[in-house]
Amino acid sequence: MLPLVLAVALDLTTAAQASPRPRECRGAVGEGGVWVRMRGGDAQRYCELLARGYARLAQTPQEALLAARSAEALAGPLPAVRVLAARAELRLGDGALAYQLFQQAEVADPQAFIDVQALHDYARAASLTGKSMEAVRLYRLLVSRLGLLDDPRERAFVQIEAAAHVLAHVERGADEALGYLAHARTQPLGLSPWIEGLRLLALRLSGRSGARGSLSPPPSLASLGTPPVSGFSAESPLLPPGLFAALAAVLTEHTASAAPGVVFAGGSHKGKPR
Repeated sequence: MLPLVLAVALDLTTAAQASPRPRECRGAVGEGGVWVRMRGGDAQRYCELLARGYARLAQTPQEALLAARSAEALAGPLPAVRVLAARAELRLGDGALAYQLFQQAEVADPQAFIDVQALHDYARAASLTGKSMEAVRLYRLLVSRLGLLDDPRERAFVQIEAAAHVLAHVERGADEALGYLAHARTQPLGLSPWIEGLRLLALRLSGRSGARGSLSPPPSLASLGTPPVSGFSAESPLLPPGLFAALAAVLTEHTASAAPGVVFAGGSHKGKPR
C-alpha cells in the first residue's frame, strides 16, 4: 500500500505546484470561499480537482477538462471552474466556447484572471473568435501585468502578440506596437525575426523613413519559418488574420531592396496592414 500512497501524494503535490490555487481554496476551513458553501470533504475534493486539472492542462487538456467538469458537478459553474474549462477547450481547438466561458467567468468575478497565464489564454481566445477589440483590451491589460509571468518565452510571445494586434486593429497603433517590441528586443529568446519583422512593418505603417537602417541584421521571410497555425499553439506567437501576409509582404519588399537607406512608399497611414 505504501507505494500507492506515495504515488497519490506525489501526484497531488505535482498538481498543487503546477496550479495557481484559486482564491477560494487558499484559506483554511471556516475562512470563506468553498469552505463555507460545501462540506469539508467536498470542498477538499473540489480544490484537488482544480489542482489536478491545471497539472494536466499543458500535456493532456482533455483530462484537464474532465477535472473541470467534475469540479463543476461538486460546486457548480464557479468562475475558477469556467476558467480551467475554457483553457482546456482552447487547447482542444474550440476557441469560441473557450471565449464564452472566459467571458462568463469575468462577468461573475473579474478577479478570476489574477493568474496572468489565464489572461493570456483569454486574449488568445478573443483573437481566435474574431473579437478584435476585446483582444486588444486584453493584450493591453496583459502587458501591464507582464512582470507576473514567470516564463520569459511567454513574456516575449505576449509582447509580439500585443504588437501584432494593435498593428492590425488600432488606428495609428504603430507607436504602441513599437513600444511593446522595444521591450521584447531586450530578451528576444530566438524570436528576433518576429520582433524585427514586426518593427519593420510598424515603421512602414507609420510612414517613417530610414526603416532599413534601423534593423540589424535585417530579417528575412525564411527566418520566420512556416506561418503560425490559426489556433492555439505553445510554439509560435498568435497573429490576427492577415497579419502574417502583411509581414511576409514587407519582409519580401525589404529583402528585394538592394540600395541602402531605401524608404518604403507606404502612402498615408491607416493603422491597419493592407
